[in-house]
Amino acid sequence: MGSMWTYVARSTALKFGFSALVIGSLLGGCASSTESAGVDTLTANVGKYDAPPSGAVKPRVGVPPFSVKAGAGFGSGGSDLNDYAADQMTTLLDMSERFTVVERAQMQKLLDEQNLEGIVTPGEMAKPAQVRGVDYLLLGKVTNLRLKDEETSKGFGLGQVGGLLSIGGADYKKKERTITAECGVDIRLVDPTTGEVKVSNFSEFKRTDSTSAMGIDILGASAEADAKIEISEDDKGKILRLALDDALRKSLPKIDKFVKSGNVKQGGATVAPAAAATPAPAAEAPMPAAGAAGVLPAGAGERKDNAPVAGKKFCPECGTEVAGGAKFCPVDGTKIQ
Repeated sequence: MGSMWTYVARSTALKFGFSALVIGSLLGGCASSTESAGVDTLTANVGKYDAPPSGAVKPRVGVPPFSVKAGAGFGSGGSDLNDYAADQMTTLLDMSERFTVVERAQMQKLLDEQNLEGIVTPGEMAKPAQVRGVDYLLLGKVTNLRLKDEETSKGFGLGQVGGLLSIGGADYKKKERTITAECGVDIRLVDPTTGEVKVSNFSEFKRTDSTSAMGIDILGASAEADAKIEISEDDKGKILRLALDDALRKSLPKIDKFVKSGNVKQGGATVAPAAAATPAPAAEAPMPAAGAAGVLPAGAGERKDNAPVAGKKFCPECGTEVAGGAKFCPVDGTKIQ
């Protein structure tokens, strides 16, 4: 009898021990699928740009909401992505050190205080208007922002392991996909008083990499099949930030040319780039002031070689200049020839 209970106990322990091993292995595999060296390096260079040209004017720029048209994997876009894109571009513009950037909250406050809410719609200049405190507006559109994937399934389902376990009928798998993120980004630097576009650039962003290298998590059971990809809000922001950084980086040559053009507004006035300062010529030392009765201090009228100055009379003893017609030096009484 004791042997039978010992056998049952050992069998049960082996069964649950094996189950725990399966759970640990699979959960460990799930955790590792979201970890990659690429996660930390993906955005390492975002916001790191070449130094601006020396002496360039830094106009004051505000960024209204962008227009973001999203596709597969990003939902429909909407105001959340519009504002998020504008927030990200505000940060990137400041990091470029080409502009004095107005905070987004301050930008909205300026528009409200001046009753200028309708001068811009997301991504567009609706009507020209003078915005006090802002020299230019940076308008932006993001088009066809989407994710495409090619999946490779790895692992096995817990519910399929010899009937040992079944967690709510779920079939957890480690997934590895090759993801392609792409969109078009159109940015324009606009003079709000005239609506004139000063700088514009359109760029195509495309990045293909594995989910682990991009640090992207695929969410939901629908990701198990060929249905629409679902990713987190943080991952959406990461991809959008990469696209905006790429667009600004490609625009910097045009921006640098503009801020050095000598036709840039700053504080409402057109300002030329700062020129290198030219040293002023050394001023000649002024002649000493005349003393009483028009007599200069001793030695003031002498040349460095002690020779008399033509057209003037000096005391032959002390060298003091004397007034015309004087017969004696007013200092030591020497007779003047």
